[in-house]
This record gives sequence, structure tokens and C-alpha cells, in this order.
Amino acid sequence: SIALLGIIILLSGCPFSGSVPIDEGTVPIPGKMLGTWIKVSDTSEANPTTFSITLEDKYHAEVSKFEPGTEDTEDHLTYYRVSLSDVDGDIFMNVQENGSTSYYYYKYTYDANNDQMNLYEVSDYIKETFDTSKSLKGFIAKNKSLSFFFTNTTDTYLRQKKQE
Repeated sequence: SIALLGIIILLSGCPFSGSVPIDEGTVPIPGKMLGTWIKVSDTSEANPTTFSITLEDKYHAEVSKFEPGTEDTEDHLTYYRVSLSDVDGDIFMNVQENGSTSYYYYKYTYDANNDQMNLYEVSDYIKETFDTSKSLKGFIAKNKSLSFFFTNTTDTYLRQKKQE
């Protein structure tokens, strides 16, 4: 039953966060990442949460997450700064909410056939802390192939089509 508890803890993970980026952004932000995106799981909603990505500079993008209000709540807008890092051939996204000192990490892939982005969240099952980008990057390189390294959910985003 201890093994079962471990699995339950693993499956209910939150994203892993840290105080340093993987690096300062060594992969230029691709043009195909820019635009407005919605999660595939939200495509049936009348007013889905949207993520608008704009270029800040060659290595940084700004993401504005718009959550439409309901009858009881106001619209909510959150801004993030994003950079991309190459870790042994895999592209990772460093995500920092404006005003926060924490970074969240996702493996990023782009599917050109379907014009969609996939984000694989690094699991908070990882308890290590890192003082330097170099040590964090080394840890990711060494462990990214392990089954528990990412949460079991992949967020897939589709480009939002312009309203007719």
C-alpha cells in the first residue's frame, strides 16, 4: 500500500518550480509560437481561457493569459515572461509570472502538421533545489528521460482561429 500511496502522490503533482531559469534563453523564440492559443480541452467552451504570445526580444516572449469572467467574477489577466532553453536537444520553456521570483519548467514541442504546441510539465515530485542555472540544467539533462520527471498530463494548445 505504500507503493500505491507513492503513485497517488505522483499523479496529483503540481508543477515543479525553482528560483533560477534553466539558462537565460538560448533558443530564439520561434515565430510559430506567436499568436493566441487555447487548450484543446477548452475548445468546446463558449469563452475559453486564451494565451496570447508576443515577442519581447529575440530570446523572450510575453504571454498574457486571459480568463473571461462569469456572472459572478471579473475577467482576469495574468502576464508571464517566457524563454526557451535547449537541454541536450529537447527544448524547455522557462515561465515566470510577472512579479514572481519563481520559474516553472515545461518541455516544449511544436506539431507543424496540426499547428499545435505541447507542454509537458516538470513534476513537483522533484524535491531538489538549485542555486544556479548550470546545476538545474545538468539535473534536467540527467533525469529528463525518467518516467516520473514530467506530470502525467500534457497540455496541448491550438492556435485560436480569427473570428469571422
